[in-house]
Amino acid sequence: MIGESVPDQHKQAIAQLAAQIDHYLATGHRIELVPAGKSGEIPFTAIGNHPKNLKAKRDKHVPRVSELAANGMTASAIATAIGLDSRTVRRIAKENDICLAEPS
Repeated sequence: MIGESVPDQHKQAIAQLAAQIDHYLATGHRIELVPAGKSGEIPFTAIGNHPKNLKAKRDKHVPRVSELAANGMTASAIATAIGLDSRTVRRIAKENDICLAEPS
């Protein structure tokens, strides 16, 4: 142990990183320079249309929720009848100004 040559961990890390960069460039990729003060990351709000897709799915249930609410059903009863979660039914009602019956 004493007197043995201990490899420098920093030099190993630098060599490994250099090898990874060489491999990256050899496979046809290129390095982009990002200006100071800018980020190369995509903002969270720009990732996909998930909220819009959920809204579109809820919009499909609006006529049925409206019809059942007009018959005096509660959110939980409507949810059971349609096969949705009661929170989703309440959200549909709120988004479309549908009055739901209060549970008794």
